[in-house]
Amino acid sequence: MFDFLKVAVKEEPKAKFSATVTLAGKTHPVSNLGPQSFTAADAGKYKQGQKVSFDLVMKDPKDTVTVRGSGSVAAVAKGEAKISLAELPEPSRQQVARFLARSMLNR
Repeated sequence: MFDFLKVAVKEEPKAKFSATVTLAGKTHPVSNLGPQSFTAADAGKYKQGQKVSFDLVMKDPKDTVTVRGSGSVAAVAKGEAKISLAELPEPSRQQVARFLARSMLNR
């Protein structure tokens, strides 16, 4: 009787997003990425307040964004280092913000 309601809904796979950071020549996965900071996994050797240079690579199905900069380690806990993006130039911070916005829209 209600055959018109029998519509097969095909779920599309969610887009895959990833980020890695290179600190002192070693690549670490990024476990948390935000507009003001990121958390590098397996980077517990750094100390709070330490200055670091990094290459942050953010990938999604449509684009790869690379940001080079320096920042300071805001916190270290459980083998992860939270690194502040406050010292990045404004254009680089906007690149990170645009990547995050696009990833939120495509979830």
